[in-house]
Amino acid sequence: MKIHCNFTCGNIIVKEIKDNDIFLECDLRDTATDWFYWAFCIEGAQGKTLNFKFNKECIGYFGPAKSADFYNWEWINQDNDGHSFSYTFKENEEKVYFAHSYLYHPNRFEKFAKKSGFEIKTLCKSRKGRAVPFVTFGSGEKVILLSARHHACESTGSYVLEGVLRTLKNALPDGYKVICVPFVDYDGVVDGDQGKARAPHDHNRDYDKISIYPETSKIKSIIDNNKVVFGFDFHSPWHIRERNDTVFIVQKDEATLNEVIMFGKMLEKNNRDCSFKYYQKNDIAPNTEWNKCTAPTYATYIRKNDNCHFSFTLETAYFGTHENKANEEKFLNLGEDFAKTLIDYIKTADL
Repeated sequence: MKIHCNFTCGNIIVKEIKDNDIFLECDLRDTATDWFYWAFCIEGAQGKTLNFKFNKECIGYFGPAKSADFYNWEWINQDNDGHSFSYTFKENEEKVYFAHSYLYHPNRFEKFAKKSGFEIKTLCKSRKGRAVPFVTFGSGEKVILLSARHHACESTGSYVLEGVLRTLKNALPDGYKVICVPFVDYDGVVDGDQGKARAPHDHNRDYDKISIYPETSKIKSIIDNNKVVFGFDFHSPWHIRERNDTVFIVQKDEATLNEVIMFGKMLEKNNRDCSFKYYQKNDIAPNTEWNKCTAPTYATYIRKNDNCHFSFTLETAYFGTHENKANEEKFLNLGEDFAKTLIDYIKTADL
């Protein structure tokens, strides 16, 4: 039997294996605070029942996400104490991936882009020399700038972003162009980093006068040299509980608050029963709790562009609740609802 994280997005520290009990920790690497992301692979455990025990709470309401192919994910649907879970491997389960939540491999985006007819271009080279992908479509002067994975582990945002692109591809309003950076912290996604609170600061705190990451420096250049009308960044929140179990908009600017509230009302109306549910009451107002509008983030930097109508972050829970349970289809459908709302908003505001 072998337990490892030798794959894209992998993250685990095996502290001890004692009979059928495996003691684990999240690998924080250069994360400056405690975080909760993990992902590992088990090979050769057919017929065994194993108990996986973490040193802290980092398992959601439905147990871990499980996959045999790193593309299709499902919850094991097991009640747990937040620290541990057990699993009995079937005789045909030679290799099984377990993760904190539904993962989104960069290869999935490549397949989606190819199927959709998007040419994947290189935004820049990452710190580790990797080609950071981005896509663009449409020929208008007005730009809709989309991004995800400023924090490497926040994979729910990738599914929502795919749903957004899926809809805009076929219904982009005249006069508009989409520029999309699907993995801003590309090294972190590939290497399986937490990404959030990376020292000395993470990618979404890198929109100051001088940026330390090639990706954010390039995104700033795009903002500075294009007519960016809307900017949206897709994230996942804290691990669990309260607002973190929901979908919510992080309202970043008092000056455009009425417009963002209007958008939220329209999104709630367009949010279908087959989608992960959004309720505007869960949104976080500017300068409330951790939402400091002076922080040098992607959304605040876009607002410096005179052409920008508004920009914000959409946070999508990792697990949801028993009444609003997260899964791939619901994430994608939420993205479609978001794109439809944007199209409706552009028509309504006559932009």
